[in-house]
Amino acid sequence: MQIFQSIGAIASRAHGFDASLERGWRLRVRVMSNELLRIVVEPDKGLPLDRTWMIAPEGDTPWEGRNRDDAAGFSPPHAALEKSGEAHILTAGQFRLTLMGAPLRIAIEQRVGDEWRPWISDRDTGGFALTDRGERIRHFQKRPFEDRHFGLGDKTGPMDRTGRRFRMLQLDALGYDAAIGDPLYKHTPYMAVQSGGVVGGLFYDSLAPMTFDLGCERSNYHGIYRYVEIEEKGLDLWLIAGPDLASVTRRFAMLTGRQALLPRWSFGFAFTTMHHADDVNGQEVIKAFAERCRTEEIAISAIHFGSGYSSRGKRRYVFTWNKSKFPDAKALFARLTELGFPTVANLKPVLIDDHPDYTSIKTAGGFVKDEAGEPVLEQFWDGMGSYLDFTNPETGRWWQSRLTSQVLDVGFTAGWNDNNEYEIGRDGALATGFGTPVTATATRPLHALLMTRATYEATQARDANVRPFTVTRAGPVGLQRYCETWSGDNETSWHTLKWNLRNGLSMALSGQSKVGHDVGGFTGPRPRPELLCRWVEMMALHPRAIMNSWKPDVAPDWSAATVPWLYPDVLPQIREALNLRTTFLPLMYSLAYQAHQDGSPIIRPLFYEFPDDPRAYEEHDSMMLGPDVLFSPVVEEGARTKTTYLPKGPAGWIEFHTGVLHPAGSEVSVGAELGKPPIFIRVGAALALASATPFVKPHDAPARLLYLATAGESGTGEGRHFEDDGLSWGLRNGQFLDLRVALSWTGRIVSARLSRAGGQWPIPTAGDWRVVTPGNSGGVDLKIDG
Repeated sequence: MQIFQSIGAIASRAHGFDASLERGWRLRVRVMSNELLRIVVEPDKGLPLDRTWMIAPEGDTPWEGRNRDDAAGFSPPHAALEKSGEAHILTAGQFRLTLMGAPLRIAIEQRVGDEWRPWISDRDTGGFALTDRGERIRHFQKRPFEDRHFGLGDKTGPMDRTGRRFRMLQLDALGYDAAIGDPLYKHTPYMAVQSGGVVGGLFYDSLAPMTFDLGCERSNYHGIYRYVEIEEKGLDLWLIAGPDLASVTRRFAMLTGRQALLPRWSFGFAFTTMHHADDVNGQEVIKAFAERCRTEEIAISAIHFGSGYSSRGKRRYVFTWNKSKFPDAKALFARLTELGFPTVANLKPVLIDDHPDYTSIKTAGGFVKDEAGEPVLEQFWDGMGSYLDFTNPETGRWWQSRLTSQVLDVGFTAGWNDNNEYEIGRDGALATGFGTPVTATATRPLHALLMTRATYEATQARDANVRPFTVTRAGPVGLQRYCETWSGDNETSWHTLKWNLRNGLSMALSGQSKVGHDVGGFTGPRPRPELLCRWVEMMALHPRAIMNSWKPDVAPDWSAATVPWLYPDVLPQIREALNLRTTFLPLMYSLAYQAHQDGSPIIRPLFYEFPDDPRAYEEHDSMMLGPDVLFSPVVEEGARTKTTYLPKGPAGWIEFHTGVLHPAGSEVSVGAELGKPPIFIRVGAALALASATPFVKPHDAPARLLYLATAGESGTGEGRHFEDDGLSWGLRNGQFLDLRVALSWTGRIVSARLSRAGGQWPIPTAGDWRVVTPGNSGGVDLKIDG
C-alpha cells in the first residue's frame, strides 16, 4: 500500500484549487455550492469513468451520463484560498478545508452559526493510499469513539453503522440475515457522519465495488480510524453540509434526484407471489385470487404478477407468454380492471440462450460481452443466459418496444424490474458504454438503473397524461428518480420482522423514500398466524406494502402462497391492520409529495426528528411517519403489550387507538392486541386522514377526517395536507390542493384554520370535514380561508 505523501504545485482555480501529487496523480477540490464540496483524487489520465449517473442537481442525467465536471445546476460561492504555515486553507460557504502534506491529509470544518466546528479529518498517518498495484484507492479518516454513522442504503443491522464493515456489491441475497447479512441488493456509497455534534454527508460517486469499514479494522500504528476502499483508480467524493441530519438528508436527495411521485394506488396494500403465475392454471388462479379479495373484503389496491407468465418449466423468457397457463390474457386483464386492480409485470434483464430474441440481440451487440466480443453467459434461473447491455441504445429501444407490445398493450399497468443485480463474474467483461466501452464488473449498478429508467419512460410514453409506476430490486443512488424499491427476498421469521424495520429506515435516510419489505417474508417457512398478522401491522404504515412469498417446500402449487386469509382466526385483525393503512394513506401520500418536493423522507428514525434527545439514538423498534406520527409495531412473538420510548420535545404524545395522553421523554407500556399496533400522535399535530375505509380502491378514500392532537390548557400546532387525482400530471398545472392547517386551543375551545398553501383546487367546506379532538370534549371553531 502506497500512502500519498507530498504535495507539489498548487494552482488556484475558479471555486477551488488543484494540487499535484506523486506518480502523476492530482488532487482537485471544487466548491459546488454553499453546502456542497467536491474532492477528486485521480491519476494523470483522469478518473476511469468520466461520467456520472448518480449526480443529478437538475432532476436527472442524460441517458449516456452527465460529465462529472458539469457545473449546471450548481451555484458555486466565492472561495478564498490562503496559506498558513505548511497548510493550505480553503474557505467557502459552510466549509473550511485544511490541506496538509507529509503525509497528504485533509481536515473539514463546518460553519454553525457564527463559529467553525471541526467535523471530519483524515488519519494523521495519511488520508489516501493506493492498493492492489494502484488499481484501488483507500480513503482513511480519524474515527472518534463518539462518532455515529448513518445511511449506506440497503443494509442490515442497527441504524448506527459504527463498528461494522460493509461491502457495496449488488447480489441476489435470497434469505439474507436481516441483522448481519451483507452485501444486499443496492449500491448506495453514501453515509452521514455525526462527529462533535455536527452532521455532514460523504458520497463517493463511483459505481465500482467498495468496502466501508466503520470500526472493524484497527492498527496500533494508525490510531482509531475508518476507511473506504474503491475498487478502481481514483476517488470522487462529495461532502454535504448539515449541520443536522435532516438538512444533510434533504440535500443528498436534491443532489442525486428527488423521489418520483408515484401514483396513489401504489401506496395501497398490494399482493404478489411466484406460486400463482407459476401454476399450470395461472390465469384461473390469479382471477380466483382477485375475486376472493373482493369476497373477503380485503383492502387491496393492486396485484403484481410473478414471472411465471413467461416461464417454460423453471426457465424464464422475458417478454413472452406461456399460452398454456394464460390462454386469454386480455380476458384476465379485463376482469382485473373490472374489479379495480392495476397490475404490474415482473421483468428480468437476462435472455436465456434459447430465447426467441437471443440471436437478434446478439447480432445487434445488445449483451454484455467478453474480450472477444461474444455474449457473456452466466447462470440464471436454471439455465445459461446473457445480461442485456443497457449502455447500448439499441438494447434500450428493444426493451421499450417489447415492454410496450408484450406487457403494456396486453393489459399490464406497469413493469417490475427484478433480478437485476447483474452478477457478472467474467474478468474482462465489457459494456458498450454509449460508445466508450466500460468494464462491466465495475458498472453493474448502472444497468439496473438504466433498465428501470427504460421501463419508466416506456410506461410514460404509452400515456403521457398518467404518472408512471415502476419498481426495482437493485440499482445505485438515483433509482428513486423513477421508482419504488424494497429490501428484497427476506426470510420469514420474527428476527427478520424486527431488523427489516431498520433496513427500510436506512434506505429512507439514503434518498430512497418509497420503500418497504415483503409482507409475511418471501422465503423460508410459512408464517404462523401471529407472525403474519404482525407483518401486516408493521407494513401498515410503510410507503410500500406488498405481500410476497415463495415457499416451494410448503406445497407444489398455488396453495403454497402466503395470502391474507391464510388463517381465518386472524383474518379480522388483518383486515383491521389494512384499514389502519387506509386511514393513514392520505398522510403517507402527503409526505410522498413533500419527499418529491424537497427530499424529506416519508419514514424516519426517531433521532431524525429529535436529534437533541440522547435516548432517541438508542435501538428502538419504532419509527416516525413524518414529523408527527410515532409508530411502534410489535416484533416479538407472544407480546400483547409494547414498551415504547416517547421522545422529548412535544407537549406530549396521544395514543391513537385510545386517546390517552402520555408525557414526552417517558417510556410507556401500552396494549398491543393483534390488529392494533401502537401509534402515538405528537401533541400539536393536525392530520388529514381518510374518513372511510373501503376495501375497493382504498387508496381513493377521501381525506376528510381532521385529527387535531390537543392536550393541556392551551397550545398551538400545525399540519399540511396534499391531494390531487392521484394519477395524472395535473399537479404540474395547479390541479391539486396543498392545504395548511393552523391549530390552537385554550381550555375546551379548539380553533383550526384551513388555508391554501398551493394549488387551484377548492378547499373542502367545513361541512365536508369530520373533526376529532382526542382529550378535548369542547367545541371546535373551524375556519376556512377563501
